[in-house]
Amino acid sequence: MPNLESFIALRHLEDRRTRFLSAITLIAIIGVFLGVTALTSVVAVTGGFQRAFQQRVLGVNSHILVLRYGLDFTDYREVGDKLDDVEGVRGTSPFILHEMIASQGGDTSGILVKGVDPDTMSEVTDLPQYVLHPGALQRMRYDGSDGQNRNPRVLLGKTLAEDLGVEKGDTLRMTSPLKNLDPGQWSPGESSPASRQVVVAGLFRSGFHEYDSRLVITDYRALQDFFNQGDAVNGIDLRLEDPFQADAVRSRISPMLPETDFNIIDWRQMNHNLFTSLKLQRAVLSILFLFIILVASFNIVCTLIMLVLDKKKDIAILKAMGADRLSIMKIFMYEGLLIGGVGTVLGLIGGLGVCLLVKFTNFGLDPSIYMIDHLPVDIRPLEFLVVGVVAMLVSLVATIGPAWWASRLNPVEGLRYEG
Repeated sequence: MPNLESFIALRHLEDRRTRFLSAITLIAIIGVFLGVTALTSVVAVTGGFQRAFQQRVLGVNSHILVLRYGLDFTDYREVGDKLDDVEGVRGTSPFILHEMIASQGGDTSGILVKGVDPDTMSEVTDLPQYVLHPGALQRMRYDGSDGQNRNPRVLLGKTLAEDLGVEKGDTLRMTSPLKNLDPGQWSPGESSPASRQVVVAGLFRSGFHEYDSRLVITDYRALQDFFNQGDAVNGIDLRLEDPFQADAVRSRISPMLPETDFNIIDWRQMNHNLFTSLKLQRAVLSILFLFIILVASFNIVCTLIMLVLDKKKDIAILKAMGADRLSIMKIFMYEGLLIGGVGTVLGLIGGLGVCLLVKFTNFGLDPSIYMIDHLPVDIRPLEFLVVGVVAMLVSLVATIGPAWWASRLNPVEGLRYEG
């Protein structure tokens, strides 16, 4: 009987004249196809955005920041040596951060200046890999006692350099509203902004607009000299063997450093708002495009209802021949599943095609809006499988009502007008 039920289901979906699928069946299949294609494409693109941001954040930033409250983090070398011995820590490097203003000619821009140790910077960040001029990191080393090196060397993001109209070897002026960070040395006569000329040692392009348009890298000793803060830093960057074990590493570090003196922040905390918004965006878009599949399921319902009305006589004959209600239900459920199955398979193929088109075509984005310069896509077979299963479940649910109605039809009613 199962083979007979599936055979009858297929015959119901055919056009009697062409022996091909009827027009209404094709419309229902197209509806499922469009819904699955749209949903798989959205899942892949939004997942691509999320993973692209995550890769940029984990590559350009350190995985954990160890910050000391106040301006007296002078024992950073000893603390760094202790942190190097912690299980899961790959490398450490001190840093200093300051908000400043860069100017060249009539162009100005607010910048974030990060002082790093050129010798250990590559141990905690991938940023040196994005430097466009070989040897720029070495040329950035600062020695205040060397008269030829009084003007600090800096690395600029490519976008920032274009905004200021500077290239490698040019000079620009960096200005800070405070000359000295030690409140004990402040005086009314020293409240004017301090500035210094710096030389562009090279440019970098990380592909992350927030860094390329605002970040300036220099030797941390140059900032110590500029702000007269002595041999002190703001904190220590840590890179981990596995960034997703940040919580475990934090639990190992915390007993070593007094909570009253230090603040330990991992990459998830630093970018909590960004990743939360990306996850929320992905969830909302997936739900919205899932409604396309739900709308397509109504096409299946309408198709099956029309088939039930058209096949009343056939249903009556089958019942007269001994077919029970379950068999009648199976026939129409097979019809709905066939529509949903063909539409889902074609939709998955279509979604894969759209994703490959996006992946291998340069759909440029405005980095000032989207923070990255290309449209990312992340094709994951498991996510495609989940979309396919969801689409088939929706199709199955859509068949239950019409199939149950068909099974409840009275044979006498189906044969009443036979003539």
